[in-house]
Amino acid sequence: MDPFTTHRGKVALLDWSDVNTDLIIPARYLKRVERTGYGPLLFADKRYAPGGAPEPDAPEQHGPIADDFPLNRPEAQGATILVVGRNFGCGSSREHAVWAVQQAGYRALIAPIKGEGFADIFEGNAYNNGLLPIELPEADWQTIADISRSDPELHATIDLKAGTIQLHPSQGGEPAAISFDVSEGDRHRLLLGLDAIGETLQHDAQIASYEQQAPAWAGAPGA
Repeated sequence: MDPFTTHRGKVALLDWSDVNTDLIIPARYLKRVERTGYGPLLFADKRYAPGGAPEPDAPEQHGPIADDFPLNRPEAQGATILVVGRNFGCGSSREHAVWAVQQAGYRALIAPIKGEGFADIFEGNAYNNGLLPIELPEADWQTIADISRSDPELHATIDLKAGTIQLHPSQGGEPAAISFDVSEGDRHRLLLGLDAIGETLQHDAQIASYEQQAPAWAGAPGA
C-alpha cells in the first residue's frame, strides 16, 4: 500500500454519529470477489435516489444521485479528507467499508473523542489498508467542523510524522494548526506503507533462520 507521510487535500464534512458499516457499504455488495470497484458503492443507499444504487456486478452504473446527501453537494466534490461523527464504522467487521472509503478518494478520516471516534475493528482495518483514522478532542474536532461549514473550500495538510493538521482557509490568513497522535506502531507502518503482515515480513531472514535451526519437534502437533 502507499505510504502516508504528508497529505494536503480538500475537507468534506459528514457529521453523523454511529455510522455503521452496513451504511458505509451495504451487505449486498459483499458478494463481490474483487478488492476494487467499491468507490461508487460508498453510502450507496444514501448517495443515490431511491432505486438508483448500482448493482453489485456493475458499480459504475447507477441512477440519479440524492441531492440531499452531504457528500453529493458541490462543495464536497474532490475532497480527500473526511470529517465524520463519533463511533464511525460500528457494526460488522467488513473490511469492504475501508475499501469503499479509500476508493472513493479519501486518504484520512477525522472523528471526535479519543477512543470513541472510530469503532475498534474499523480503525484497525483502516490502518492495515493505509487509511489514516484521526481521533481528536471534541473541541479540536468542532473547530474543524465549524470552519468546514463556513468555508466550503477549506483545505488541510496532514503531517503524520509531525502529528499535525494545518487548516488552510480559502480566504487566506494564518492557517490553524491542530495536533493529533496515533500509536507509534501504527504511525511506523503507515509511514512505510506496511500492513501488519508486511511489517512481519521485514524480518523474513530472521524467521527463515529460526525455522532452519528449530528442532523438528518444535512444530509438531501437541508440542
